[in-house]
Amino acid sequence: IFMSVKENEIHSEIKVIILGSVGVGKTCLITRYKTGKFLQNIPSTFGSNFVKINKTINNKKYIFNLWDTAGQEKYNSLTQTFTKNAKIVILVYSIIDKKSFLSLDNWLKLVKEGNGETGYVLGVAANKSDLYIQSKVPDKKGKEYANKINAVWKLTSAKEESKGIEELMNELVTNYVKIEENEEKNNNNYKIRLDSLFLKKKKKGGCCGGSNKNANLPSFGSEASKSESGSKEEEDF
Repeated sequence: IFMSVKENEIHSEIKVIILGSVGVGKTCLITRYKTGKFLQNIPSTFGSNFVKINKTINNKKYIFNLWDTAGQEKYNSLTQTFTKNAKIVILVYSIIDKKSFLSLDNWLKLVKEGNGETGYVLGVAANKSDLYIQSKVPDKKGKEYANKINAVWKLTSAKEESKGIEELMNELVTNYVKIEENEEKNNNNYKIRLDSLFLKKKKKGGCCGGSNKNANLPSFGSEASKSESGSKEEEDF
């Protein structure tokens, strides 16, 4: 949802969802991003938690409606529902828990089932970088996975004063805004072209009189369909 930009006005309100296995540190990451602090002994999320965060990125003010989802498998159907209309999706794994990394495919599947294949940007947070010496998932593997699903990859830590989550969110917001601006530009260009073609037809008198007013009108259905399907093509995961 984009709005007019004036001083102290909100540029955009964006739904963000964070997914990952139990214990990877999703809630702690959100707390770090919102408050800049690390809180120990935060209980596991049951169902989901909702947090509203105000941030300024690239001199523009944003409201993030951020959903922190449960990592337990029994909540998967609920988590899938929460993914709907998310514009930024962050998959989190713990670098000291190989199983949490291998489960990322399952979380991505929930996103695609609940929110489709396109219309959002993906991030991968390799969390708990403060325990890097104990890492069981090489950075190379994390980056390769992120590249495969067209996602931004960052090392993050809620415990350290790390800028990883800030950098990840900044890059994802920038990417999302670019996508929205390009789509808006393409839609406007198509509308201009459509209006121009009908205007030319009207000047020729094709829209007035004659046995079949629509006989020579250009067909846009197939072209629009091709454009839509083309924009939704995505590398098979």
